Amino acid sequence: MMMAAKDVCNHSCDLKTARLWRDAALRSRKLRSSLRQLTVTCGEQNKLILPEDLGDVEVLNLGNNALEEVPDGLQSLATGNLHVLILRRNKFLNVPSAVYELGRLTELDMSHNRLTCLTEAVGLLSQLKKLCLSHNQLQTLPRVIGTLMHLEELDVSFNRINYLPDTMQGLPRLRTLDLDHNDLFSFPQQLLHLPSLEELDFSGNKMLGSNCSGSLPDGIRSMQSLKVLWLSSTGLSTLPDSFCDIVSLESIMLDNNNLCSLPERFGSLQKLRMINLSSNSFKDFPCALLELEGLEELYMSRNKLSVVPEELSRLCKLVTLWLDNNVIRYLPDSIVELTFLEELVLQGNQIAILPDNFGKLSKVNIWKIKDNPLIQPPYEVCMKGIPYIAAYQKELAHSHPAVKPRLKLVLTGLKNAGKTVLRHCLTDSQQANPTLGNKGIEVTNWTADAERGLSFIVYDLAGDLSYDVIKPFFLSPGALYILVVNIKSYVSNQFYTYVGYFLHFISAKVPHAVVCIVGTHADLCEAKELEEKCLDIHHQISLQEKRDSETLQNMAQVVDEALCQDYDMRASNPHAAFYGVNNKNLRRKKAQFQYLLNNRLQILSPVICVGCHDYSNIRRLRDKLLSVAEHREIFPNLHRVLPKSWQMLEELHFKPQELWLTWWDSARLGLQAGLTEDRLQSALSYLHESGKLLYFEDNTTLKEYVFHNLTKLIDILNVFFQRDASILLQKLMSNTKVDALYSTQLHHYIEGFLLHGLLPTHIIKMLLKPHIKTHQDLHLILELLEKMGLCYCINKPKSKPLNGATAWYTFPCYVKNEVPHAEAWINSTNISGQSLAVEQLQIEFSFPFIFPPGLFARFSVQINNHIVHRSDGKFQIFAYRGKVPVVVSFRPSKGVLQPDILCIASHASLPNIWTAWQAITPLVEELNGLLQEWSGLYYTVHVLCSKCLKRGSPNPHTFPGELLTQQRPEGITEIICPKNGSERVNVALVYPPTPTVISPCSK
Repeated sequence: MMMAAKDVCNHSCDLKTARLWRDAALRSRKLRSSLRQLTVTCGEQNKLILPEDLGDVEVLNLGNNALEEVPDGLQSLATGNLHVLILRRNKFLNVPSAVYELGRLTELDMSHNRLTCLTEAVGLLSQLKKLCLSHNQLQTLPRVIGTLMHLEELDVSFNRINYLPDTMQGLPRLRTLDLDHNDLFSFPQQLLHLPSLEELDFSGNKMLGSNCSGSLPDGIRSMQSLKVLWLSSTGLSTLPDSFCDIVSLESIMLDNNNLCSLPERFGSLQKLRMINLSSNSFKDFPCALLELEGLEELYMSRNKLSVVPEELSRLCKLVTLWLDNNVIRYLPDSIVELTFLEELVLQGNQIAILPDNFGKLSKVNIWKIKDNPLIQPPYEVCMKGIPYIAAYQKELAHSHPAVKPRLKLVLTGLKNAGKTVLRHCLTDSQQANPTLGNKGIEVTNWTADAERGLSFIVYDLAGDLSYDVIKPFFLSPGALYILVVNIKSYVSNQFYTYVGYFLHFISAKVPHAVVCIVGTHADLCEAKELEEKCLDIHHQISLQEKRDSETLQNMAQVVDEALCQDYDMRASNPHAAFYGVNNKNLRRKKAQFQYLLNNRLQILSPVICVGCHDYSNIRRLRDKLLSVAEHREIFPNLHRVLPKSWQMLEELHFKPQELWLTWWDSARLGLQAGLTEDRLQSALSYLHESGKLLYFEDNTTLKEYVFHNLTKLIDILNVFFQRDASILLQKLMSNTKVDALYSTQLHHYIEGFLLHGLLPTHIIKMLLKPHIKTHQDLHLILELLEKMGLCYCINKPKSKPLNGATAWYTFPCYVKNEVPHAEAWINSTNISGQSLAVEQLQIEFSFPFIFPPGLFARFSVQINNHIVHRSDGKFQIFAYRGKVPVVVSFRPSKGVLQPDILCIASHASLPNIWTAWQAITPLVEELNGLLQEWSGLYYTVHVLCSKCLKRGSPNPHTFPGELLTQQRPEGITEIICPKNGSERVNVALVYPPTPTVISPCSK
C-alpha cells in the first residue's frame, strides 16, 4: 500500500499512524504473497546482471542499486510471468522504455528516484493495479493515467504536482490515493468522481487558492466510499456542512490546521473510530464529537481548550485520549467512567485536582501528567501512575484527611553571604552570633506562626563550591527560595556571580520557582549606596530575564520555520536548520521552548535588606515570608490534603534516632498509623518524592531500608565535602591511639582524597564515626552514596573479597589532575606510529545558559558500570567499553557568551563503526537520564561530522542531535556535510544502528 514506504514519524500521533494503514498494507501483500520473488543487487563492479532463466519469476526487486538504466534483458520478461517490478531508490530520470513493454505488470514501484515526468507510454501498462511514484520530482500526471481501468492504488506523494488531469475521474477501481506533500493549492474536483475511493491522503497541500479559502468544496459529499481521510497541514479553517454526509468515514486526520469549530451535523459520522484534531485553534470542546459513541481514538493536543465537558463519558468506547498542551484547569468527574481507556495524555495543562475514583481507569498504561500544578493528589503521587493515585484516593477515603501546612524554605547564595546568621535570626527569634559559619548543608524546623499553623523546614545550602554535587538534591518544586546577597560587597560588574548564576541554577532545576532576594550587611552601607545597589540588582535581573526570553523565542521561531517546511525539503538541504529532523522531534522541541517560556522564575520585589549587627528588617522579612506562604495561588501545595495515616507515618518516622529503618521497622510504624503493609508502599513513595525521607524502591539492596533521618544523613554527606585536611585528620585521630607511622599513613590517605578523590573503605568508616557502627552500616551508606552519584567503587568484587582485599572508592568531584594519563589511541596512531583508518564518533552536549553544578562528577559515577580501565582527570575520562575506547570530556565556558560543552567520543574503522556506537550509546542515555532531572534546563545536542574531525577542523560541522532518536533513512547511504564543498558522510557516522531510548534535547 501507499504507506509502505512512508516514514510515519513525519505525522503527529505516530503511535496510531501505523494502525490506520495496517489493513491497507495487508491487502497490498495479498497481491503477491504467494508469488515467486527474486531480488537482484549489483555485483563487485557495481553492475547489475539479470540471471538467464527468469521465466517463472513473478516479482522482481531491483531496488536500492543506484541504477540509471535497467539491465539488459528486462524486456525479454514481457512474455513471462512477471507481475511486480520494484525499481525504488535508484537514480532514474525517466521510466525506462523497457518497463513499458512489460504489459502484464500489475504493480510498479518507482518511488525515491529522480523522475521529472511520466509519459503517455504508461498507458501500455493497462493491467496495473498498483503504481507507486512517491518521492520524485513530478509536476503533473499524463492524461492517459485515466485509462488504467484496473488501477486500485496510486501513490504520488512527495512530488511537485500542481494539478491533476481531468481523466483521473475515469478510474473506476481506484481505492487508495496518496497525494501527500505536493503543490495542489485546492482540492481537485476530479477526486469527487472516484466511485471506489476508500483511502485518500491529501496532507501537506496548502489549500490557499482563491476558490478554496482554506476549506473543502461542497461536492465532497459525493465521496460516499471514503473510509480514511488525511487532511493534515492543509491550511483548513472550516469544514463545509456537506462534509458530514461522508457517512462511511472511519478515520480522519485534521491536525496542524486552523480549525476552531466543527459543523453541527458532524455527529452524523457514526462510523468514525479515530479523529485527530491536534494543533488547531479550538477554544471550546466540539460538542458534536460527543455524539460519536463509537469513537475509540481522540487527539486534541496543542489547542486552546480550557474546559472538557461532563458529557465526555458518552464516548464510552474511547481507548485513546490526548488532551496535552491546552489550558485545561480541571477534568470532568465523568472521565472515570471511560473504563476502556488505555492512553491518557494530559501534560502541559493547568490541572490542579484529579476527580475522585480516578483509580477506576485501571487499564491506562500510557499516562502523561507532568507540567500541571497538581495538588490533589500531590504531584509526587500523580507522577508515579494510576495505581498510586488509586492507592492515595483509597487511603484518603479510608482515613480522615489532614492539612499540614509546612513549606520548604531554601537559603542559597555565595559563601560568606550571611545565610547561616540569617537562618538563626529567622528561626530563633533572637540575635545570632555574626561569626557563625555554615558547616555544610543544615536543616532546621521552624514554627513561624503557631496560631496559624504555619511552619517551615529550612535548608541552609553551603556556599562552598565543593558542595555543588549535592546541592541540586535539595532543590525541589513547591519550595520558597531565598537568594542571599552580601549587599556591602556586591558590585555591579559581578552581578552574575552574586545573583545571575543562582537564578539560572534555580530556574534550570525548578522552573517557575518563587525567589525572594535578601540583601545582608545592609547596616554597613550608606542609604544612597544601599538604594543604588538594590536598583542595580533589579535592573540587571530584568535584563537577564529579557535576554534569556529573547534567546528562547528566537530559537522557538527557528523551530517554527523548520516545521513550515516540507520534511523532504528539510531532509535534502544540509544548510537547513534541523537538517533531517522529523516533525515529531521538532514538535517536541517546540513544546519544550514553550514550557521554558511559560515557566520563568517568579522573583518577588523589592530586595529586602537586613542588617548583620542591629538585625533590622528581620520582622519585615518574616512577615513577607508568611504572607507569601499563605498565598494559595503561589503555593497551592501548602494547602493540599493528605490522608491522616500518611501524615502520621511521616511524624512517626521522625522519632527514631537510628540512621535508617529496615522495611519491617517501617512497616511496624505503618501499622501504628493504620497502614497495612500493602498500603505502605504508596505512602513511602510519596514521602520519598516529596523529600521527607529516602526510599529507593527501584534498588535491589536499598529497597529493604528506609532512610528517615535526613539530619544525620546530611551530616554524613557534609563529611565528604569537607576540604579542610586538618578537620578530616582530626576525625580520623579522635578516640584512636595513633603512632607516628600510622599518623603518616593517615596523612597520605587524606592527601590522596583531596587530590584524587580516593579513599579505602576502612578510612571511610573511620571518618563516619559515630554514625557508622557496623560493616552493614558502611555497606549501606556506600550503596546510597553510589545511588546518589557521589562516588563509585574502583575494585568492587563480584563476590566476597578474598584475603580481606580492601575496596577503594573514587569521589570524582575531588579529582584535581587536569588531564588523565595519556592514551595512544586518542591521536589515532598505534604504537609503531602507523596511522589507523578510523572514523571518530563524537556527541556534543552544549549548555548556553548554565551547566548543572556537579553534573560531570555524577555522570562520572553513573557510567562506571559501563566502562573498564578508566583513567580520570578533573574534566576528562579515558576508558574502554569492552575493547572499544571512549572519551568523556568537559570544556567549561571561557566567557559569558560561550556555552559549556560536554562530549562523549569513540572511534572505530568504518566497517566496525557499530562497535563505537555500542560504546557511546549507553553513556549518552545515562547523561540524558541525568538531564531529565533538570526540567528547566535548555541544552542542545549535536553529532559532530567525522570527516571534519578527521581533517582537524577547528569548527566541525554539527548534525542535529535529534537524529539520534530517529531510524536511519531507508536506502540512503550518505548524507551531506555542507563544509568543504558539500562533502558526503556515510550515514552510519551520524545515525546510531538503534535509536536512543531517551530523547536528547527533550523532557
